Amino acid sequence: MKVSCQQPQAGQLVSRSVIVMLTAVIILWGINVIMIKYLVNYFPPLALAGIRISIAAAFLMPVSLWRYGPAIPPLSSWLPICGVALSSIFLHQIALSWGLTATSATHSVLILALNPLLTTLLASLLVSEPLSWNKISGVLTGLSGILLIVFHRADADTSSLLGDGVVFLATVTYVLGSLCVKKGTQSLPPLMITAYSHVLAAAGLMVSGAFLNAEWMYAGALNLPPLACLFFSAMICTGLATIWWNTAIHHVGASTTALFINGQPVIGVFGSALFLGEQLAWQHFAALLLVILGVSLGTGIVARFIRPSVYKRAARS
Repeated sequence: MKVSCQQPQAGQLVSRSVIVMLTAVIILWGINVIMIKYLVNYFPPLALAGIRISIAAAFLMPVSLWRYGPAIPPLSSWLPICGVALSSIFLHQIALSWGLTATSATHSVLILALNPLLTTLLASLLVSEPLSWNKISGVLTGLSGILLIVFHRADADTSSLLGDGVVFLATVTYVLGSLCVKKGTQSLPPLMITAYSHVLAAAGLMVSGAFLNAEWMYAGALNLPPLACLFFSAMICTGLATIWWNTAIHHVGASTTALFINGQPVIGVFGSALFLGEQLAWQHFAALLLVILGVSLGTGIVARFIRPSVYKRAARS
């Protein structure tokens, strides 16, 4: 079965539909942080990663088969698929779980917030995505919002150089996986890339978990609330949201898509206040405004209003 994969034209501004899709992804991923924080009370971190990715794979593969049939990806597509599975999912999950046990949350948030900057730089170097002043200003503006939140929180002196390095490795692996998505969607639809990479990563995480996990769940894990949270996290926040994320990378590139990552910690903070009762300060509201401005600059929303004629010509091209 031949699967078509129409390529977007380079240089086009981000459409409203892609902006809505990415906004939904970041909301889901922000909620997912709260869900994972809740679920680690019932599952060890590495076991939780394996179980979540396995459920996501069990959701994604049937959807891909329903949409495209039993199409086997061509040989040339397996390298980027394996790259996504290894970098964005397998290594990222392991490095993040390990790193968070060896450094402070403040350091981790700061290092993970470097994702857009690393993606913009590496996409320019490795896959020749244009490095515009809009993207640079968007990255720096959004990052300043994250720094405002990070430095507002007290560091409990639980950080270490090793832990910082491992969390940075987790950030780099996710960025490299995003570039593999861009490469893979040149020949396959984003849904197929997402489904096959999750199947491979799930197998790797479950095999690793068999050797590394002394136990797979704690008391109460099979009760309805944690199970419902687990399946929503895996199927919606991980499976469906990743389809949308990879689709956006296909349409607008990894560096532009990565600008939205800045919104995830902010949404997580507001979600924590809503669901966990954490207090908000003026820094959180200022950070939200900076993140929105950064995304608007980098994706061309500001240019759409300042130079509407240029946007209309780009949309027609």
